[in-house]
Amino acid sequence: MRLWLVTCPDDFAGEYDDIEEMFKRGLTRLILDKRSRVRPATLEGFGNHPRASTDEYERWLMSLPMEFRDRIWVRGTPDAAEQLDVRGCVCEARAFIGDVPESWKRVNCVAICKSLDEATALPEWVSGALLGPMFQPLSAMEPVKTLTGAEFAADNGATFTQPQAEQNQAEQKTAPSSSQKLPSIIAWGGVDPETLADLKKLPFAEAINGVACLGGIWNYADPINAYIKLTRALDPRF
Repeated sequence: MRLWLVTCPDDFAGEYDDIEEMFKRGLTRLILDKRSRVRPATLEGFGNHPRASTDEYERWLMSLPMEFRDRIWVRGTPDAAEQLDVRGCVCEARAFIGDVPESWKRVNCVAICKSLDEATALPEWVSGALLGPMFQPLSAMEPVKTLTGAEFAADNGATFTQPQAEQNQAEQKTAPSSSQKLPSIIAWGGVDPETLADLKKLPFAEAINGVACLGGIWNYADPINAYIKLTRALDPRF
């Protein structure tokens, strides 16, 4: 599995040094997702900050060597990704459904999906689905509904339960199974070395080829050590 590192929402001292060190240690996927430093007076509460603007992202990127932009996906539209000259973008799944500009289809796009239905509805030109939360996000303060456990079984069990999988085996020669319709899945939410084993038990585990992590790295006093630990858990060769 590939590791997709999500940036800390707010800048902090040493952030660029940590990210550059992770790039040097083999990180190939960084999702740039920041809060804006401009807080409108009409918004209340720290969590209501709008996302950073393209100009703010550009200023942030200027502190990293240009060579790393090919490893960065910006949280925004394909137009923003092209303007910033980064590898691709991460955007809500609904933005990619229906008619879209042809120029978007030449950008490496990853869709944020909150359900398997959203993931299977993506057009073929979207390169992957950021699906979750799988477990309680380590960066979240309040409990959230996850795609595993009782909620997952209730919402998606009809499609992905083991009995249905066994039934599909007899039909594989004439029709693809539901899991084969899934795009490349990047699991997010509560991912750390301890939860990786649970990910591999999911009915659609074969479609998961990456995990996205925020709190599982940035919540620790030593993010570099947390990155190394998670990388080794993903691939014992490291």
